[in-house]
This record gives sequence, C-alpha cells and structure tokens, in this order.
Amino acid sequence: MEEYIKKLLEQVRFKKAHKGIEDEIRAHIEDQISDNMAAGMDRESAEKAAVADMGDPVEVGISMDRVHKPHLAWSMVIAALVVGILGSIIHILITKDAVASGKEIFVNGSDNYILYTIFGIIAMILFYLIDYTNIAKYSKFIVAALLVQFMLVINDTLIVIGHEGIFASSLMLLMVPAYAGIIYKYRGDGFGALIKSLLWIIIPCGIVFIKFQKMPAVVMIISMLVQLTIAIVKGWIKVPKIPAIVSMWAFFTAIPVACLAIMYRFGLLAQYQMDRIRVMLKTDSEAYYTIKMVRDITKSASQSGKTSSEIIGVLPNPDSYYILTYILATWGDAVLIAVITVVAAVIVAGFVISSKAKNQLGIVMGSGCMMALAVNAIANMCAGFGVTPYFSSFFPFISSGGSNLLISYAFLGIVMSIYKYKAAYPQHVDIDIRGRIRLGKIEITKS
Repeated sequence: MEEYIKKLLEQVRFKKAHKGIEDEIRAHIEDQISDNMAAGMDRESAEKAAVADMGDPVEVGISMDRVHKPHLAWSMVIAALVVGILGSIIHILITKDAVASGKEIFVNGSDNYILYTIFGIIAMILFYLIDYTNIAKYSKFIVAALLVQFMLVINDTLIVIGHEGIFASSLMLLMVPAYAGIIYKYRGDGFGALIKSLLWIIIPCGIVFIKFQKMPAVVMIISMLVQLTIAIVKGWIKVPKIPAIVSMWAFFTAIPVACLAIMYRFGLLAQYQMDRIRVMLKTDSEAYYTIKMVRDITKSASQSGKTSSEIIGVLPNPDSYYILTYILATWGDAVLIAVITVVAAVIVAGFVISSKAKNQLGIVMGSGCMMALAVNAIANMCAGFGVTPYFSSFFPFISSGGSNLLISYAFLGIVMSIYKYKAAYPQHVDIDIRGRIRLGKIEITKS
C-alpha cells in the first residue's frame, strides 16, 4: 500500500495537494481491506487485493493531477477588470463635470482613482499568490500589527482625523480574514473558545469604535459575527448551536442600545453625538439637511432641473460618499441599476466561490471578506438614497479613496486564493505555526 501511494503521489505535481490525496486514497484502501477481510481473506491478501482494485498508480496519479491542480478564478479576474473600467469611466466624467463647475478639488480625481485601482489590482494579485492558509497561520500576528499601526496613527499627538486616519481604520478591515484563522485554531474546544472568540471581536472593534470612525467597527463586528456563526454551525466550537448563535447576536445588538441609554442617563453624550441621535429621530440639524438635499437631488432631472455640473456644486463628496446619488441624478435609473448590479454580481460571485470550497477555513474566510464589502455597499446605498445619514461607508470598487479600493481588491484576491486551492485542500488543514496537529485536547508534535 505504501509503495502504491508513493508512486501515485509522484504523478501529482502540486505538492500541497499530496496530504489530502494521501488521506483519501489510504482511507479508501483501508475500507476495501476491511471488506476483503470480512469476506474471509487474511490481512496480507486483503491488502494486495485492495491495492490491485485501485488500478494502475501512474494512471490514477495522472488523473488526480488533473483534478487537484491550482485553479484560477477567471470570472473574478474579468469582474475586477470590468468594475475597474466602469469606475474609471464614472470618475473621468465626474472630473469633467467638476472642471465645468469650477470645483478644482476634483480636478485630479479620475487620475487618483485610476492609480489606486491599479494598486488595488496589484494587491489582488499579491493576495492571490499568498496561500490563504498563511493568513490564518499568522492571524494573531496580523491582528497585533494592525492594532499597533492603528493606535500609532490615531494617537492625537501624531494626527488629527484626516486621510491617514481613514486609511488606518480601513486597513483594520483586514482583521476580518485574520479572524477566520484565529477561530479556526480553537476548533474542537468548547465554551471557553466561544468566549475567547467573542473577545477577539469586542476588544479590537471596540478600540476602532471608540478611537475613530464608527462604521469600520460596525462592518468588522457584523462580518466577524457571520464568520463565528458559520464556524459554530460547522461544529468548530463545541457549544449548543442555536442558543450560542442567538445569544451572541443579541449581545452585540443590545450593547449599543444599553451604552447609549447609560450615557444619556448620566449626561455623558457629547454634543455632536446628541446631534447624530437627533438626526436619526428626524429633528432639525445640518446632517438632516444633507439627507433632505440628497433626497431632492435623487429626483428625476425633469423635476430637479439641475445639470450634472450644478449637482457637483451642491452634492457633498459626489466621487465617494454620494457617488450613487450623483449617478442617479446625472444618468438616471438604468445606469444606476447597471452599476449596482455589476458590483452586486462580483460580491455574490465571491460568496458562491467561498461556499463551494472544500476546505472549511476557506468558506469562513471568504464569506467574511464578502460580507464586509456587502455591508459597506448597503450602508453606502442607504446614505446615497437619503435613507440614513452618511456613516463613513464606501461603495466597493466604485467610490474613490485609496484604502477603499485597496481593501476591495485585496478581498477579491483572498477569494481567488481560496478558489485556487479549492480541490487541493481537504476539509481541514493544519495551520499551527508550531508544527502541531491538534486532535481534540491532544497535541502531537510532527517529526
């Protein structure tokens, strides 16, 4: 049997697939040996017969080589190019309108967007080349590094809120794929692992929420809770599934409400926070005025009577925060629906690719990345249509902003890496950097 497996694996060029293939072939042979022995054969004869039934090892190996070779998600590559070109056209037209309206702040907008889109595609390629299991392997180091850079940049002695702060908070979204690796390392543990998994959400996300923008923290929380939910459903953490899932979602829903109630009761809410609450309650404020203005702008051109240049003059951040508002008011419903459909198709394709992965780590990591993009897209749409105030969200691949584009394309690269190894990795892989395989509560050191 050992000689057969060795010769078979020699035909498979992709070395990372060897472990999964070996386990699969060995299990199949062992099952056949058991059947043969049950039929009256001795162990040696049963093994020879089982190996013979497998067929020629060279032919089987060649067949395995075809199945388990790395795959490139061409659909994602094409999608990345399509959204990049679509976004570039939109930003070139916005820049043209900005020049016509005298808004010089947007004069170089299309050049910046195209440049960062190129950087984003480079980031996508780099993440595609990096095995996604390496992100999981070094997940705690990645989270620590992200927190350090965030705290250094956000420190009031170094910077007042600006582009560097926005970039740092956006980079924190990389915690989402890293979180998949953190909870994967708790696989097989019980209630204690659930508590640790929740703390990995509460502490980093709490820091981002308190120190800077709120929306990145909300996106992180929702995405990581989705990942933890999938992990519990798949049995990574040994707890009662439905009670655990319901409790953790209820907990994170109740926290904001309870904190606001306590702060309001003791007068701890700052004035600007009170203003935001008043906005949500539809009372008069500058932000509510912006919502009202956005609603007016989104009316048809015949009703509003505004040209695209005039819209540029009154609409805040038409290249990023309210880019959907600009598209709707300037080009109409059909173009807006087309843009939303293209971006939605990319995100849905990412979810589909992740869900079809054989490896469970890939499923959780890819789903978290796509959830982060989906939440940002929904929040940006709500602001763009005047449903809610603007909450520091972006429309993936289309909104301007270097960090927004880099994160969007980086997440595509991670999904492409998951697809690349979809047939190579088995259901579970070893990601312990100490070289240990965890079997329940027992650890066995590799030789």
